[in-house]
Amino acid sequence: MVGICSFVAFTTPYCGGCKPVRELLQKSPVRGEFIDASSEDGSERAVSLGVLSVPTVIFFDENNSEVGRANDVHAVRELICDH
Repeated sequence: MVGICSFVAFTTPYCGGCKPVRELLQKSPVRGEFIDASSEDGSERAVSLGVLSVPTVIFFDENNSEVGRANDVHAVRELICDH
């Protein structure tokens, strides 16, 4: 996807699908923030952004506008490979 400049990834330590998402994003040229959605602060931030499940990765453009969301490693790969 054209215009992806950053991401926020909501994961938890016990989520089976979170580890491959985290690993893929760590190797990506796109930089971002990993948030533990099971923590109080992480949970509040997830709610404020409408995140209902983990993993959820929200991608942003240079204006910090949301340009996409992904909920599994395959969807993340599709979005960052189009980048």
